[in-house]
Parts: sequence; structure tokens; C-alpha cells
Amino acid sequence: MRPPLVIAGAGIAGLALAAGLEHAGDAPPYVLLDERPALGSTGGAITLWPNALAALDAIGVGDDVRRAGHALGAGSVRTHDGRLLRSLDLARSAAALGGPLVAVRRGELVEILHARVRPGTVRLGVAARGYRVEHGGVTVLTDTDPVIGVALVGADGYRSEIARALHPQLPERYVGFPAWRGLADLGTRDGIEGVQIWGRGRELGIVPLGAHACYWFATAREPAGGAADDELDHLRAAFAGWPDPVDRVLAATDPAVVTRNDVMDRAVPRRWTDGPVVVIGDAAHAMRPHLGQGGCQALVDAAVLARLLHGTGSSAAGSPLAAFGAFEALRRRPAERVVRMSRAASRAVGAPTPVHRLSALVPDRLMLRSLARVAGTAAFPS
Repeated sequence: MRPPLVIAGAGIAGLALAAGLEHAGDAPPYVLLDERPALGSTGGAITLWPNALAALDAIGVGDDVRRAGHALGAGSVRTHDGRLLRSLDLARSAAALGGPLVAVRRGELVEILHARVRPGTVRLGVAARGYRVEHGGVTVLTDTDPVIGVALVGADGYRSEIARALHPQLPERYVGFPAWRGLADLGTRDGIEGVQIWGRGRELGIVPLGAHACYWFATAREPAGGAADDELDHLRAAFAGWPDPVDRVLAATDPAVVTRNDVMDRAVPRRWTDGPVVVIGDAAHAMRPHLGQGGCQALVDAAVLARLLHGTGSSAAGSPLAAFGAFEALRRRPAERVVRMSRAASRAVGAPTPVHRLSALVPDRLMLRSLARVAGTAAFPS
């Protein structure tokens, strides 16, 4: 029996890669390792840009995700005192980007991807701690018995042990704010529309998930490592006096679904490959959340790598090495550009209000042209 392709991480990137291999047909043996005791996802929901939807189409689940999600309509960007900075024209943005944006609960996305994965291939409670390249393959180190594979894909997220084996002492630094995320029981029937509100070095964004629910995210400058006894009370104080529907959304949020994570700038590893080893998604290119591209870029990675593995012939000697090298050559520069743009967007959001007002003078067509380069359908390699 051939050793399997080992995928470290059964989150969005790892499951999408496995689903892509199945969709391509004649999938090689594979196994997914994940340190969590159960599949799932924190973070509430995710906004899928057209590049991510093109990737989901490529692995055969795009229509399922669209049915589970909510196509986003009108929206706006406003200041903390309610002044309108920009109205978002759905028709114009869809034309520029190649389609609308779709918001979906992360848990539903995980379930859709998992349903396409071969039964019995996900091993929970098993963390990949490192690897050794040997005997023409790879030995994946875990807390118990090692796992022998023909190759290894590190899809184990921002804290990736595989990325840190590729690049020991991978540098990172706290950017000055945490990110909060949550779900509220308010939706389009309650007048909820997509909005981002900026001011005083803070941001709060709201994304409808349909008639009865919405997803929200927030950032505010404060020291790292903090955790309030009641994060919602902490946020109500931080965003007191902000325009409607901020208070309503926070009041309609279950405290149990609120997450808080310190946002870090982590360097891109010097290399993404080591023979039969490669990293994808956040393991390869962790980024700030302000362009909403972390999960989207992970899906693009997974779809591209699945195609390359299938195209090189999974049973041919050395094919994972060829696929991994081609993957890094194809994806590294575009992903690094998104990392830089996400950092720039973060700085723009945290700028003083007069700078925000100046940003409103940038024509929509220029803004959309810039976004289309990284998040439109044209940004998905065909």
C-alpha cells in the first residue's frame, strides 16, 4: 500500500485541498491530521470574495456554498460620527470583480468541504509537530507515533509547526490591536446592511447573513494579551456613541460566540517547500484581516495545489515535488502582495478621521480596479 499524502490541519485549507483532490478524480491516498478533538471553526462567518468562489467552483462545491451563504447587497463605509465615506454599488463592484461577495458561516463552509472528503481520512487529536525528510518521503512527527507519508502539506494555520520547521524562529510582532468576531440575531429583516465604521483607531464591520442573522468584526488599539471578563461589555464601552446599528448588533450577540485574538504580523517563511513538504494558507502567508483575504487566499492555494497534484500525475515518481515547486512559483508573489495590501489597509483604517475623509475622494473605479487584482475572479489562476 502506498504511503499517503499527509495534510497537517483539517481547517478550511486542508479540507479544501482534500475536497479538490477528490473532485479531480483518481485521488491519491491521503490523511488529514488535526490537533483539535472535533472539526469546527471559530470566527463566526467568512466573506468569500470572487477569487475564493472561483476556487470553490474549481473543487466542485461553489454552488453548495452559494446556497448556504448570503450574497451581499448594498453597503457603505462611514465614520464613527455617522458621516458617509463611500456607498458600495453592488452592480458596479460585481462587474469589476467578476461576481458578488457571499457571506457564509464558517461552520457551514467546513461541513460542506468535509462532506466531500473521503470517509475515515481525518484523524482528530493528532497534531503535526514537525517532520523528517527520509527514504524518498517524509516522516511526520506527532505527540505519539510518527506518520509516514509520500509528502506533507502544512495547512496548519498561523501557528504552523510545519512553517516553523521550514523557517526556525519565524519572526512575528503584535500590531497593536486584537480582533473580535461574533454573530448577532439581527439580519436584513431588521434593516441590517453591510457597513464598515472607522474612527479613533477603531473599526467595526457588520455583514448580513440573511434575514435573521449577521456577522460582525471589530478592532481597537490596546495591549496584547488582555481579556475582559465580559468582552461584549468591553466592546459596548469601546464603541459607545457609534452610529446605529452598532448598539443593536452588540446587544443581540450571544457572549458565548464572541472570539478575541491578538493580531500579529508574522513573516512569510523564506521558503514554502522542502522537497516533499509544502505549506499553504495561513501557514505560508498569514495576513492582517482588513482585506478579508486570509480564508480566501487559503482556498485559492488549496484549489491550485489540488490541480497541480492531479496534473502532474499523483502516482508518478517525484510528482509531489514537481507540484510543490510549481505551487510556490505560482502563488508566492501574489500572496505576498496581498499580505502587503492587507497591512496597508489596516494602517488606513487606523488613520485619523481627516485621512478617512480624504480617502473618500478616491474614485470607485480606481478602488475596485485595485481590489480586482487581488480578490476578483481574474486573481484566481486558471
